Amino acid sequence: MVRRIRWQILIAVISSILVLTLMSYLAITTTAVQRPVEGGSYVEGLLYTPRQINPLIEDTSVDQGATDIQALVFDGLISLGANGSTDPEPALARSWTVDQTGQVYTFVLRDGVNWHDGTPVTIADVLFTISAIQGPAYAGNPSLSAIWKSVTVDQIDERTFSCRLTAPFAAFLKYATFPILPAHLLAATPPEQWGTIPFAQNPIGTGPYSVAELSAGRALLRANPNYYRGRPFIESIELRYYDNQQLALNDLVRGTIQGLSFASTSELRTFELPRILERRAAPIDSYTTLTFNMRNGPLSDLGLRRALAAGLDRQALIDQTLDGQAVVLDTPILPQWWAASNEIGWPPAGPERATALLTDLGYLPGSDGVRQRDGQSLVFELITDGAADRLAAAQEIARQWSLIGVTITIQQLEAPELQRRLAAHEFSIAIHAWQRLGADPDIYELWHSSQAEQGRNYAGLEDDEIDRLISSARQDVDMETRMNDYRGFQQRFIDLAPSLPLYQPLLYYATNTTLGGVDFEAPALSTNTGPQLLIGRESRFRSVIHWFLRSAREIRGDLRQP
Repeated sequence: MVRRIRWQILIAVISSILVLTLMSYLAITTTAVQRPVEGGSYVEGLLYTPRQINPLIEDTSVDQGATDIQALVFDGLISLGANGSTDPEPALARSWTVDQTGQVYTFVLRDGVNWHDGTPVTIADVLFTISAIQGPAYAGNPSLSAIWKSVTVDQIDERTFSCRLTAPFAAFLKYATFPILPAHLLAATPPEQWGTIPFAQNPIGTGPYSVAELSAGRALLRANPNYYRGRPFIESIELRYYDNQQLALNDLVRGTIQGLSFASTSELRTFELPRILERRAAPIDSYTTLTFNMRNGPLSDLGLRRALAAGLDRQALIDQTLDGQAVVLDTPILPQWWAASNEIGWPPAGPERATALLTDLGYLPGSDGVRQRDGQSLVFELITDGAADRLAAAQEIARQWSLIGVTITIQQLEAPELQRRLAAHEFSIAIHAWQRLGADPDIYELWHSSQAEQGRNYAGLEDDEIDRLISSARQDVDMETRMNDYRGFQQRFIDLAPSLPLYQPLLYYATNTTLGGVDFEAPALSTNTGPQLLIGRESRFRSVIHWFLRSAREIRGDLRQP
């Protein structure tokens, strides 16, 4: 009897110990948080190399390698998306105001910011950079120059300046994100010599990282200990350049590099990552589109364009050519922009509806199955470049349209020749991409009738209602008015069918699971929505000061008095 009682006591004691241990473990694990610790080196592989780091010398909007370095080394007056949003945020300018006319923007510079060499940032640096963009020697982003050339800049005091526009321009802040450069290192040298001075290989900025080494094979960056937004946790970032994506992928798997970014249109999208790697994703500000030349020939007929649109299942195209890894688009307004109206879309597509529309237009099948009217067969040349995703899209479009009696012959061109033919209007149908559209849905350059001959309105769309809507949306600073204008544009665009937007790619970012603090994830592709849009590939670095490789667990209590 005594022995039985002893065993019962022993079991009770052991059970109590186990319960207390379990409760203690749960308490610790549920109240402990991961606290980033400074240190570590992050190595990322890039499938491109920089050509010219100075953004005043070359159009770095087409030099992704240079733009990546700029995102880490320089700051603009404002930034976009530092916390996963595309709303403007203070950078070198701590604040700004817009007057009632929408034409005068007044910026106030942040105090206490130094260049990497310790020299204080002054308003002279800002005025120098703007003057260089406005000057005849500027060879950077032409869209930036086109906006700033007509802007009158006046210094108000040592920290304040104003920018007077010739007309209200609601998207102006989108063009105030360019890197500010140091006047004390560049102003005394003629612009034509900027590529030969030490700054070209050792750029000095104000950003979270400074350049320690720049060579043909890599860029090595060190954390800026005095960065005004806070010192980055990661001590150094190395950008290592590859000319072979398989070699880069092999090094990623082996751990030689810790990160690699690539588009969902890349062949790398199908690669199965090992458990030590994590793949993040977010939509990027670009898309691929099919453009009709509306200027002459049968494609000037709205009914025919609508029939062809009905005969194209764009989601099926994405599923067939990109394994479903892209966002289907209805209009040129990206789904992540605040102006997107997701309730506006194309009528249901399908071969039955398309063939009925063609029959109503008088296009009947010939002996060869190709539809024709008045002796004119529906045979079109489709031009595109050598990008694998766009070539595959062209082939899928040709297949789908063959089911409705339309024949497509595909001509693959080199990228410069494709661009030339688009600009010269020497095409019937083209598949091409729009890149780096930015955070604001200003599509004036792409669809206003004034851009039809010498601009980028390749379709030749000329419509008074379209012109009115996008001009109003460009000038009016009232968000509700802009929203209504863009809603009207989207519906009118679908009504006129000058182009068939196809898909928006995602940027995949494969990194070692030890990397923390990265702030973006893709929305569900079925909803086509989500607040996070990457503004260029370099936007993956938007929260880089919060990234970390090392961390410690910290127990935090929440004891409340009754």
